[in-house]
Amino acid sequence: MRQVIKVEKAQCCVFNNQINREIASLNGVYSVNVDNYKNEITIDHTTEVSFEMIAKKLEENGYKVISERERTHDSNNMNQEV
Repeated sequence: MRQVIKVEKAQCCVFNNQINREIASLNGVYSVNVDNYKNEITIDHTTEVSFEMIAKKLEENGYKVISERERTHDSNNMNQEV
């Protein structure tokens, strides 16, 4: 499975290494990629790992996970401002 999670705060490379280790420590995670430009973290994992488990690890490490509802709300506001 592949999970792409939008986050409010993506840090520099030093923090990327830390979050990579934290997320990779979850059983079933086999790949983590942090994209600072898009504020996205892509995680490849087995079905053993849930979105909630990943989100909890991210939040424990200072990342705010942006929910689907928040993303939809933000994009609607952008469309209205244009």
